[in-house]
Amino acid sequence: MDLARPLVIVNPRSGRGLDESRWARVRGALTDGLGELDSAFTGGPRDASAIARREAEAGRRLIVALGGDGTISEVANGILEAGAGARTELGIIPRGTGGDFRRTLDLPHDIAQAARRVREGEARPVDAGRAHFRGHAGQTEVRHFVNVASFGFSSAVATRANASSKRFGGRLAFMAATLRTLTSYDNTDVWLTIADRPRERRRVLMAAVGNGRFFGGGMKICPEARIDDGALDLVTVGDFSLGEVLANLGRLYEGTHVELDAVENTRVTRVAVEAVEADARIPVELDGETPGHLPALFEVVPAALRVRI
Repeated sequence: MDLARPLVIVNPRSGRGLDESRWARVRGALTDGLGELDSAFTGGPRDASAIARREAEAGRRLIVALGGDGTISEVANGILEAGAGARTELGIIPRGTGGDFRRTLDLPHDIAQAARRVREGEARPVDAGRAHFRGHAGQTEVRHFVNVASFGFSSAVATRANASSKRFGGRLAFMAATLRTLTSYDNTDVWLTIADRPRERRRVLMAAVGNGRFFGGGMKICPEARIDDGALDLVTVGDFSLGEVLANLGRLYEGTHVELDAVENTRVTRVAVEAVEADARIPVELDGETPGHLPALFEVVPAALRVRI
């Protein structure tokens, strides 16, 4: 492989999947936009991270993620794990069901158009988030996120949505998962410690730590977040009842929920979260995946990546 050529990391399960004939069309569109390229297919979870890390360590100059939010996040993680955020550029060609990071960056749906934007665009420094949390096996894990991390109701929805087929698209999958989760979800009590302030006890429906603005298939959870301001936006949604959630669901898509008295929006560089009840197992969601649970520490890594935009 020629390390000067872009490497496209492909999630063949994103969107409606890629059979041989569909990949031939996609490859043609990629070549039209990017020129000569190398490609690598993922076979399962964390494959994209492993490939991106290996290629970044070898000196690959441009790595392009072709897939949904999870694939984009994994490729970014691989570059950062290699310590190559300053020298290996990240390109993004969205092809998935959620498309939340695409919305923040205002990227086109069309693959050829997105590929041309990667080729013609300039590398722009963007922030990332870093999360320390408890993995499913009980070990401490560290991962980065480029879009949004969350816990509470939103992470329960993400778990349910990821287990669905998503054959009707990400927005409907997340909407269906939201409505199904509402019927059995109980709000949770957590301790929040923002930077060096005294910790606060909160009862919340959910909370999001946003580098990007959207999650859940188009919900504008952190409407004031910016990917290059050196901070994260912490949005906590308070002790909402079922009726209050249903009455204000539309506000989440519009981003006007932050106007409600029970919603707080705080700009942070570091926030620690733990469950009040020692035996509570509250999932943590990172860029649409749920790799573990609280306790967790979320912090910003300013200008962590160079993204072709």
